[in-house]
Amino acid sequence: MTRKKFSIAFITILLLFIGLNYAIWKSATEVLLTKKYDGGDLARMGYVHGSKQYRKVENTLPFRHIGMKEYDGRKIDVLTIGDSFSMGGGEGKNSYYQDFIATINRCTVLNVYPYPTDDRVAGFSPISTLAVLLNSGYLDVIKPRYILIESVARYCVPRFSRPLDLSKTDSRENIRHYYAKATYGLDYLPKVGFINNGNFKYLYTKVLYHFSDTAFRGLVYRMQLGRSLFAAPDDRTLIFHNEDLSMIPYNKGNLVANVNDTFNQLADVLAKRGITLYFMPVVDKYDLYSDDIVDNPYPKNPFFDELRKLPKRYHFIDTKAILQPLVRSGVQDVFYPDDSHWTCKASQKVFETVRFP
Repeated sequence: MTRKKFSIAFITILLLFIGLNYAIWKSATEVLLTKKYDGGDLARMGYVHGSKQYRKVENTLPFRHIGMKEYDGRKIDVLTIGDSFSMGGGEGKNSYYQDFIATINRCTVLNVYPYPTDDRVAGFSPISTLAVLLNSGYLDVIKPRYILIESVARYCVPRFSRPLDLSKTDSRENIRHYYAKATYGLDYLPKVGFINNGNFKYLYTKVLYHFSDTAFRGLVYRMQLGRSLFAAPDDRTLIFHNEDLSMIPYNKGNLVANVNDTFNQLADVLAKRGITLYFMPVVDKYDLYSDDIVDNPYPKNPFFDELRKLPKRYHFIDTKAILQPLVRSGVQDVFYPDDSHWTCKASQKVFETVRFP
């Protein structure tokens, strides 16, 4: 091959390579891998373009919660501590369930970011955060009437099945300093150009999903539903986090009973201070939609069935029982199609059902 022909062939291949990457980027991966459009992490992790739902943060409720950074000594009715669901995970319209508590109950709600203790599970340890406030005397300053502890159901056993430990503490000065600077954001994606390995991953996962529910990657499951339950291009596609399934074997009766014991004991501790405890495990996306999966080969999640039957000295917010009727009646987007978090339809329904007297 002459030098001229080689140069032409090389330039042609290079242009095809650049053009193919640009085409894939503009048609699919740009919206998955960047913050050009807000949206869920599941679509990004699983390269499931058809489940992508474009949205922007929008707060329309008349009453809103405050964070520890804004706390100025005012009277607090409800104090919330949780994981990403308590931090507005999923983004979009009215993403904080605390704003529905504040609006529906006409009350003041304070959300506490997770304190950096050494026993966090998936980044959060709500009871240890509460212990820090309790032992430092900070809780006596806030004096809430109610405390709501939230956790996505798949992490309830790892977070709460151990014996109740309220030993974590710190000085008020350190706590104030931490919360004066603490932030929680979802804008963590690295900047990528239109030529990147995500374009190749998008192509091969698109093919491999025909042979494996996780495209042999094990991160995100993609399943087909028997009816339209999402306002997305693939309106009958359910995608969910792999831990929705992998954590099911841990939801045994004795371990769920340990979770219940932990909250009964915590309720007793708080009752002595005149505080009422609410516990809100958020139903896993797979668990909520499992009845609608076509030819579902995977097991049912027994967590809520096991927890419901146990005696409680705390208020149990049964999110599965509250939200299941919405899904059964065909309401779209109880959870986001591209994310593991619920939408404002879910949080509104939960707190129209559960009131704070």
